[in-house]
Amino acid sequence: MLTRKIISRRHAERQELTRPIRQEIRVEDDRILARYKVGHVHYMIYLDEGRKPRLVFKEPREPSKDAINEIIANLREPRTPEEEYYINKKKSGYGPLYPLIIDPHIEEIAVEGPGRTIAVMHKLYPSRWIDVDMVLTSQEADSLAIQVARKARRMISIAVPYAEGITEEGHRVAISFSREISRFGSSLVIRKYPDKPVTIADLIASRVLSPLMAAYLWILVEAQSFLIIIGNMGAGKTTLLQSIAGLIPPFNRVITIEDTPELRLMNPHWDSLITRPRPPGEEIEEVDLEALLKFALRRRAEYIIVGEVRGREAKLLAQAAASGHGSMTTFHADSPEGAILRLRLDPINLPPLFLRIITGFIHVRRIPVYGGKAKRRIIAVTEVDGDELIDIFTWEPHADSFTPNKPDEVAEKSIKLEEAWKKLGAPHESVIDELDERAKLLEAAAGLTPEEFYSRIAMYYTAKMGI
Repeated sequence: MLTRKIISRRHAERQELTRPIRQEIRVEDDRILARYKVGHVHYMIYLDEGRKPRLVFKEPREPSKDAINEIIANLREPRTPEEEYYINKKKSGYGPLYPLIIDPHIEEIAVEGPGRTIAVMHKLYPSRWIDVDMVLTSQEADSLAIQVARKARRMISIAVPYAEGITEEGHRVAISFSREISRFGSSLVIRKYPDKPVTIADLIASRVLSPLMAAYLWILVEAQSFLIIIGNMGAGKTTLLQSIAGLIPPFNRVITIEDTPELRLMNPHWDSLITRPRPPGEEIEEVDLEALLKFALRRRAEYIIVGEVRGREAKLLAQAAASGHGSMTTFHADSPEGAILRLRLDPINLPPLFLRIITGFIHVRRIPVYGGKAKRRIIAVTEVDGDELIDIFTWEPHADSFTPNKPDEVAEKSIKLEEAWKKLGAPHESVIDELDERAKLLEAAAGLTPEEFYSRIAMYYTAKMGI
């Protein structure tokens, strides 16, 4: 039977925390939302008394300490699945969070302090935090903060009370230690690296965008346009950037530049550059986005992608676009007009001439829906034509659909599509058929693995080249 951990709030407030006592939890069938198993761990999502979803898990029976110590000392190999599980758990460095780390349904984990319930972002209930029936003591939270910081090659202590970085598995972590800067004690957030990259076909299947919109973006990408994905925090900008980058021709060289490595391309000529901050108290040189962009311009790439621009690096990316590189990035803004305003102001100060180099803005938004859930939609694709902004695609909220929905209507509205098609050396009259063909190909690719999807894209280019 699955169990839950309970801790007294009074004890938490007095910091007299002890390991919570496991109790048997009995849940009526009509309150159970999902059951599943990952390896040797059983998971269940259920509705609590307040009708809120919660996650509880049950690990296999723990072997004796003597058995674990013998295996760790290399005196013998694991003899049972239970022994193998707990050895992997100890080696992981994630301590009590290990069952949440190995669960592919969990995207993000938040430890908000000792005595407080751990929360997760779960794929079955996206865009909302779900409580886990698990809390940590002060000692456990402090120890976990130190362990996870070490996994990200960072030191954390009273002298250096916070750290952020990337673990060897690619998980992004942000950690605070004790009560030095956090009111509730040691805390951390782990954003897990996805098991597989999201493709544009996946987003079409999720109705984030239409097949016709994806086909239009594909042609712009192939023509090495300058695209900026805008939206607020949590809108899905990086996921969209990942999927659009997957349309880059396989025979081109791509450089990605990020603060934290979240993009994962299938392109065989992909070069990933990552910034290096200066750790507190150390004299090593800091390597920022601006420095990496200057470096990337000398590395003979057809495409340069920056995970997110916030400062002067935007000027360099615009220069790269002006010199013929295909360029893509994400930017925090709530509209194309707001994006242009921010680009003109400090610390970016992008000259008006460079603003005209931008091909278009792709505005993605997280849309709240009834019941606390959310969906993501591209609400507009807007081209920049001199000093004008022209909406090519828009999302209709009442019908949850995108307009236009016919290739000839897109070709009639879009100036940048015609420019891209000319750049690719194709006759103007064939662009409508091309949009239709690519839209059908992308829609039919739903359900393919990233490897299969990229192979399908590569075969498309091979067929077009007559190889």
